[in-house]
Amino acid sequence: MKKILLFGVAVAIITSHTLAQTPAHQIGSTCMKDTIFREYDIRGIVDEQLYIDEVYDLGRAIAYYLKQHDPEFKVLALGMDGRTHSPAIRDEITRAFLDSGIDVAFLGVCPTPAMYFSLFTLEVDGGLMITASHNGPTYNGIKLCLGTRVVWGQELQTIKKLYHEKKHVDSTRTAAQTEFPIVTPYIAYLTHHFWHLKNIKLPFVIDCGNGTGGTVIPELRRQMQWDNVKILHEKVDGTFPNHEADPTVAKNMKDVKKELDTESFALGIGLDGDCDRMGAMIKSGTLIPGDQMLALFAQRVVSDHPGAGVVFDIKSSAGLIELLEQWGANPIMSPSGHSIIKDMMVKHKALLGGEISGHFFFKDRYYGYDDGIYAMLRLIEILYASGKSLEKHLEIFPKKHSSLEFRLYCPDEKKHEIVESIKQELAKKDDVSIITIDGIRAVFPFGWGIVRVSNTQAALSMRFESDTHKGLEQVISLFHTLLSPYLDKKELDQLHL
Repeated sequence: MKKILLFGVAVAIITSHTLAQTPAHQIGSTCMKDTIFREYDIRGIVDEQLYIDEVYDLGRAIAYYLKQHDPEFKVLALGMDGRTHSPAIRDEITRAFLDSGIDVAFLGVCPTPAMYFSLFTLEVDGGLMITASHNGPTYNGIKLCLGTRVVWGQELQTIKKLYHEKKHVDSTRTAAQTEFPIVTPYIAYLTHHFWHLKNIKLPFVIDCGNGTGGTVIPELRRQMQWDNVKILHEKVDGTFPNHEADPTVAKNMKDVKKELDTESFALGIGLDGDCDRMGAMIKSGTLIPGDQMLALFAQRVVSDHPGAGVVFDIKSSAGLIELLEQWGANPIMSPSGHSIIKDMMVKHKALLGGEISGHFFFKDRYYGYDDGIYAMLRLIEILYASGKSLEKHLEIFPKKHSSLEFRLYCPDEKKHEIVESIKQELAKKDDVSIITIDGIRAVFPFGWGIVRVSNTQAALSMRFESDTHKGLEQVISLFHTLLSPYLDKKELDQLHL
């Protein structure tokens, strides 16, 4: 797609001088907590970990980092979600970039994938999204891109250092703010590329979870003429009054399940708070794990592109690996994390990627970033073309006894130490092979289990699997014993079938 000339269509311009004379906040004396600089983004509890009166200094440090890596960096695409503090953070980020001599193209309230979309379709040099994804209303944060590439890992630790050192760009350039509502061209792109799904009669329900899906889904339904589609919680509301916007957790999909209990709908879709993830629920009320959804997407992609690379995260089922090998794909196991998956896809020139958490990345017919709304359309396309239910399609997946992904609370300052201790204990066993690219995935004769540090919250992430029910019980019992010296009994009691 040809990039749109940004300033030819902007509807508002505000000079940096204007904003600089009307700051939203004075510089505060309380520093950001180091814990907000996570693996994939900057995220924390507002006014406890992430302080709005420090966002200006953080923004100056981010601008400094971007200029260091691209001296020609001139225009930032800036989007935000619907959280109550997002406008205040936007104002401080905008002021920081304008004072650094960098133009800001404000995209409006939009999904994170729409911000990614702007990086490929507008004349911008990078992007910043103000969001805390699926976290509750007290959280907020920043996802950052340099060019079309996500800034993550050690790069965010560098930004933390620059922030503490009060680094900033000295610029005499008068920068400008423009407004470019990205949702309109984003919807136009989707409706153009999925024109063959217009006016289909597939009955399904979509839960926006009061997240940014509400800026896209109602208009998408109208333009696609989906008369049989029902939308739940479409109003963007940063207090998330109905449920947490995480569709991989069953309790957050209870309203979808109620609709599926009726005769009206055959499929349920849930979107997370910033729409980079999608969850699917079948008629029975069962949530489909992301690795099974990835298998469904991969079957079509590998059929069209024999030998295609498919990246999957370390928590994925052995059944997915079996299918990819059977279909002649190039299976690529990756550490968990949307940023890492994207980097692995570029490195291996893969056409598809996915995580059990519901991130799906299509380089086939798309740009390669995670987009829950686009993934939903690819799913609807498969179901419509085949005339078969999602349940029927998933019969291809090898029969495994798999647990859900468990996330047990663990303080940030202790979780790395605990995982390292578990790794050392497992290394002493003779009947285990281990993979240590992300935490530890231990494979036993009776099944496998993984424990790893969550990079988005104060938690340890775990999943277990076996070919038999008894084997699954053995794996869970073994990890329960390994973790018992470190975690609260109430947390450990969540580890059950």
